[in-house]
Amino acid sequence: MKRAGLINREWDNALLDKLIDDPEAAASIAHVDYVREAGSEGIELVMWLIARGAMSDVNAGAARPTVRPRFHHVPASNTAVGHFILENN
Repeated sequence: MKRAGLINREWDNALLDKLIDDPEAAASIAHVDYVREAGSEGIELVMWLIARGAMSDVNAGAARPTVRPRFHHVPASNTAVGHFILENN
């Protein structure tokens, strides 16, 4: 597939920022944008968005979660790796 293995560090980190700080903005990203900006594997990030929506600050007005480790790495492969842990406050 033409868009498989696309690495876009800037877009990846901007998405991580939105998932952490502005999940409503992240929810407005069209699925086609995930594929265009992050390659065909990028659509899996929608699962991150779903998990983020389950946190208490999104619907219950609780405090924003605390970010524990956050990490973005481009290994010697065809995709990047991103991780973060959010802890409800």
